[in-house]
Amino acid sequence: MSIARTARAYICNTQLDQAAIQVAQNAFSGAVGFGAIATGGNSGTTVYVTNLNDNGTGSFRTAVSSSNVNIEFSVSGYIELYSPVSLSSDITINGQTAPSPGIGTFGREISASGKSNIIIRNFRMRQGNLDTDTGKSAFNMGTATNIILDHCSFEYGQFDTVDAVGAVNITVSNSIIALPIGQQFGAHVETGPSTFYRNLWVSAHNRQPLSKDDTQYINNIVYNYQAAYTSADTAGYFSHDIIGNYFIAGPSTTSAGDAYFQMASDQNVYATGNYIDSNKDGVLNGAASNTVGSATVLSSPWASTSLGLATLTAAEAYTYVIANAGASPRDQVDAYVVSTVESLGTSGAIITNQASTGLSNDGYGTL
Repeated sequence: MSIARTARAYICNTQLDQAAIQVAQNAFSGAVGFGAIATGGNSGTTVYVTNLNDNGTGSFRTAVSSSNVNIEFSVSGYIELYSPVSLSSDITINGQTAPSPGIGTFGREISASGKSNIIIRNFRMRQGNLDTDTGKSAFNMGTATNIILDHCSFEYGQFDTVDAVGAVNITVSNSIIALPIGQQFGAHVETGPSTFYRNLWVSAHNRQPLSKDDTQYINNIVYNYQAAYTSADTAGYFSHDIIGNYFIAGPSTTSAGDAYFQMASDQNVYATGNYIDSNKDGVLNGAASNTVGSATVLSSPWASTSLGLATLTAAEAYTYVIANAGASPRDQVDAYVVSTVESLGTSGAIITNQASTGLSNDGYGTL
């Protein structure tokens, strides 16, 4: 069978698989995309995090060490991690249950590597240079299956902010992926399929995301990029639905056209409703941009649910994402991130150290 016929057959089979996944949206009301099939630990035991300790009874680390648990929080604030945290399969992390001003971790990686069926909502993960292992990421879900991350905030990732190499059926939605240090990369996805929906990507060198899989990329906002949506020359044969996204140049953007980066003819792309604002003039006034490198143009989406998800124009997505992305309520770090985006080209920087933000607590902010 030819490569082209093999690719078409794969796309057809994947469409059937993803249609079944979309019918079984069990994660929570409003869950979308390929990760929505996850049920987490919703039918299991409820476990409460009662302190901000790194480990021990009542700690976050202890809570996530068991499977089939639904985790809630009776405490708010930062949990400083002194070593990476490995999640178990079949868990739900309900950060929205924490008292104001919310809950989060900093200092080390959180890993779902090799695990399955995980839901994380309203949670902050900020690695930063307190982690001496520069090969780690803020969140790692390599070789994981059925994962949904919703209204989360990922900052200061060292290797990647979100690492999903080998991951199957994932959704990242309504989240902030910002200010990576180290490699200065947003997200790396391989295998898939994956859904990136209504996220805010801010001040990364590249990989927003690096998509080596079949991807839905819908109503995202990318600001102050050097390269944004990327497939890379060694990606293989994949399909991409890129709909209603807004790419906004900032002070670190050297070529606004690199919103689509390394998209070769072996990539199949359906692109519509996307805009690029390249003039850095403090006003949202971009122009339509739907020519995605030298990729092969699809006349219709590869995923049957993509058009149904794309309910916002790019301009409407900007307004929505600015108001809603990230963990709630917004803390100092996310407020800083959003304020740079709202400058619409006049502020923002790609950084190597979270302290350069000037925020309290060595740049991690006070939670």
